[in-house]
Parts: sequence; C-alpha cells; structure tokens
Amino acid sequence: MDTIVTGSGHQHAAQLPLSGLRVLDFSWIIAGPLTTKMLGAMGAEIIKVESSKRAEHAARGGSYPLLNNNKRSVTIDITHPGGQDLLHRLVRISDVVVENFSAKVLTKYRLGYPMLREIRPDLIYVSASGVGRTGPQKDALAYGTLLQAYSGRAGLIGAPNLKLEAMGILPIWTDPVTAMWEALAILAAVHHRRQTGDGAYLDLSMLEGTVALLPEALLRHSLDIGGNGPGGNDDGESAPGGCFRCDGPDSWLAIAVRTDAEWAGLCAVMKRPDLVAAHPTAASRHEARQALDALVADWADTQNAEAAEHWLLEAGVPAARTRSFAGVMEDEQLAARGLFPVMPDGRRTVALPWQDSTGWRGRLDPAPGLGDSNDYVLGELLGLGQAERDALAAEGVIG
Repeated sequence: MDTIVTGSGHQHAAQLPLSGLRVLDFSWIIAGPLTTKMLGAMGAEIIKVESSKRAEHAARGGSYPLLNNNKRSVTIDITHPGGQDLLHRLVRISDVVVENFSAKVLTKYRLGYPMLREIRPDLIYVSASGVGRTGPQKDALAYGTLLQAYSGRAGLIGAPNLKLEAMGILPIWTDPVTAMWEALAILAAVHHRRQTGDGAYLDLSMLEGTVALLPEALLRHSLDIGGNGPGGNDDGESAPGGCFRCDGPDSWLAIAVRTDAEWAGLCAVMKRPDLVAAHPTAASRHEARQALDALVADWADTQNAEAAEHWLLEAGVPAARTRSFAGVMEDEQLAARGLFPVMPDGRRTVALPWQDSTGWRGRLDPAPGLGDSNDYVLGELLGLGQAERDALAAEGVIG
C-alpha cells in the first residue's frame, strides 16, 4: 500500500493499479503527455525522454505543468548513437514506450518497434499519429484542427447561425480524446501481457479515434436514412434545442427540450403559455423546429444567461450556460469533488476524471524540471558512475 498525497493535501492509502510499470515517454504536444500523466496518476513510473536542445523541452511554461504531472525527466539526445545506446538499455528495464513522432523518426534513430522488440520481446509500444502508420497518407503531418475537419464532424455542423453557436474545428478536442483512447489501449495491452506474457504494438490513429465518436452519423449513413448533412445545433432529438446567445459579451445558454413537461416548463419561463397548445406534441415541435428555435433565440437574446439557467432548471428544463474556463475552475460542483487540486508549487492541475470511495483521484506530483531525474535514471537505473556521466555530457549524449 502506498500513501498518496493529492494536490489538495489530503492523504489516502490506495493501491496504485499500475505500480511497478515503467513507461518511456517520447511524446509531446497534448495527446501523448496527457496519456502518460494519467498512467502516472495510476501509479506507473513515467520517464520522460527530453533534451535541452529542443525548444519545446527547454520551455517549461504554458500547458507543460498541467500535462506532465507524475513524471521524471531525463535528458538524452535521441539523435546521438550514444544516446540511442542508453535508451536501448532503458528499454530492457521498461514495459511501455509511448511516442507520437512522424512515421520514420524513431526508426531512423534505432528506436522503432522492430529493433526495440528484439531488446525487450514483451514490450508494449504505442505509436499515436494523425492518420495511422499505414495507408496512403501515413506520412502526412496532421494537427487537431485538421483532423476534426477531416473526420466529418465539422461537416455535420455547417455554418454557425448568428444567434445559435455551433462548434466546428475549434476547440482542439481531438488531442484529449486521443489521450483517452491511448490510455485505454495501454491498459488493455498491460492486462493482456499480465495474462499471456505477450507484448504489443499499438498503432493509434487520431483521425479514427475522432470518427469513432460519431456513431449516430455512421449509423445513419450505413442504414441510408439521411440526416448526415449540416445540422447546426440540431441534435436530432431536441425541439427546440441548441446553444442560444444571451445578453452580454460571449454569453450563451444551451437548452434541450425533449418531453412535453420540459416544453411546458420552457414556455412558462418564456411567459408564452400559448405555445404549449400550439405545439402539444414532440412531432409538432420537430416539424416547427426552426421557427421554435428562432422564438427561443429571440427570448434568450434579452436574458442574463445565469438567471435564465436558474429559472429553467427550476422549471425542470435541461439547461446550462457556457462558462469561461476560469468559471469552470471555480465551479462549486467541481470544487467539491476536487477536480482542480492545488499543487505544492501553487499551480492548479487536473486530477483523474474519476474517484474511488475515499475521494482519491490519483497520484499528483508536480511536473519535473528538465533533467531532474538524470541521476536517478542514469545512475541508479543504468548504473553509470559520475565520471561516465560527465563524459557523456561532454560528448552531448546527455543534457
């Protein structure tokens, strides 16, 4: 049993499910680092392979502290043959490799799966890329906004209405979605290895991970029942429904009416009881969807979003105002559940999106400084003496 200190300062005795698992983390940007952060929260030892020669590693600001809790940092130059030799030695005592470089990068530096499998036959090797490591576009560079357009999701939304906000390729949610799939795939591979002793190569496509979240559109297309064109705010079930502009700068209110009772509640809040009799059934409301959305939009345009949300919820109408992320971080519901703990260095971070019966939400250590764990990794794990490490630093292999 390990004693875990969460960012909020509370201690819980918890058995970390991934305790003893060592992960070499070559990933960068968002998806990979978020994946390994979650694995670390569940007890895995994450060794992040970095280099002071790469600007994105030397810069520790921005989202770095949020995405890299629970990790160690070792500085090894993967382009140097001596660095590659060190990493081969690390692979022998590691369980998982996570990377999201372009297709041929790690192969060029003797760190591709075929070579590392020879070193560690039961290795779990995870390659995350925009469209996958096979196929005619496997070498194409891809970023979240591009993939969200490519996935067909933006095409389901179409052009936003001036009073009805619709989300297209922003924000970039493909990366965090990929992280969830990636963590799930690694957990499945770890479980499989514990049962069989076999390693795994996992080829994860961010594009496919995005498409997999569009089951209704896929079903409609496969059954040839239509409804795959731009839908704006139409979710296919709510009438009226959407995200409506309210009074004030960038102020919006999402509303979804699916039942007769919810419709009556909305009409009462809008002070339009006549609409209940005019559209008494879901079928009639769907038929008049555009006109009803326009009426709700005109009403919402004059309302304070917070007050309207309160009135609608009291009337039993599903509603939620949009919040700034600062507002989300101060939200009383999320605060009560401890989603945004304060780290010892004063920074806020995000805990695991679940908790156990004690309220424990995973291990949360501060993000590492560049090369903070060089002595541990190179000395304790690999057994290199100080003189040998100094010589490697002079050669540019480490640092």
